[in-house]
Amino acid sequence: MNIYPLIQTQPPPGTGQLLHWFRLKLLAVFVALAFLLVIRVPGQIRGYVYHIFREAARAQALISTRHMLTLSDSLFVVRYYPEDADSARLVLKATREFYPLVARDFRFSARKKILLVVHPTRESLNASFGWPASESAMGVYWAGVIRVLSPGAWIDARDPQKVEEVFVASGPVAHELTHLVVDYLARGNVPRWFTEGVAQYEEYRLTGFRLAGTGDFAGQPLYDFGEMERNFDELPDQTLAYWQSLAAVEYLVEVYGEESLHKILAALGQGRDMDGALQQVTGRALDQFAAGFRSWLGQKL
Repeated sequence: MNIYPLIQTQPPPGTGQLLHWFRLKLLAVFVALAFLLVIRVPGQIRGYVYHIFREAARAQALISTRHMLTLSDSLFVVRYYPEDADSARLVLKATREFYPLVARDFRFSARKKILLVVHPTRESLNASFGWPASESAMGVYWAGVIRVLSPGAWIDARDPQKVEEVFVASGPVAHELTHLVVDYLARGNVPRWFTEGVAQYEEYRLTGFRLAGTGDFAGQPLYDFGEMERNFDELPDQTLAYWQSLAAVEYLVEVYGEESLHKILAALGQGRDMDGALQQVTGRALDQFAAGFRSWLGQKL
């Protein structure tokens, strides 16, 4: 039984003036957010401004993709190009499968429809963020919107059933949905390493997929968590950075319980930084948490 009635629509006439107005509004909110990040203001105020920014960015994305075809139901809006009709249906199917599980695990309920944009090529996905064509992401969450690379662009199979199996098992939907939920719960106030660790943890729990095994980095120096928070994307070994992020979340769950994840996200959503959130939930500051993590990891490897 399909509990999500499906609506398929054609693109409406252009809305250039409205899009231009939203871009100006989004720029103004972005400047305000950047200013608040530079000066010292209460975290709750930053969270409120970020909420406005995210919703403005989401609205801008809805308008800027109105030229695309649309699949929608009561929870999701999927935008795609005509050649990706089958891929769009698969993306929607996977989202319907994973969202209730992620929402259950994090006690989350979306107040608005979730927008997913299907990009036909890796180049078009990267271009939407101004990234070089060499970037290899299959999915990206940013500011209330999930963008995914069309399954047909990276799955080397012709059988639709096989394509679906590969996409569900190793595609980006579960991972990016978790990023969205974490972002909303923490009100944007979350270190990159923590959101990546939580997203990988949930993805592994739901699909069995993980980027690297526990012993793949045995004996290799780890990154400082402060450096990971400041410069995650610039770290020279990205696989190590992602692996360490997942391992840190696994340590947190094993030692302090899965409830610690929910409590940390709640503390971050109230405006605490990661050091303060860890102290509140675990009784340990970030440097003490890092020392405990290294000791725990040494026993695992």
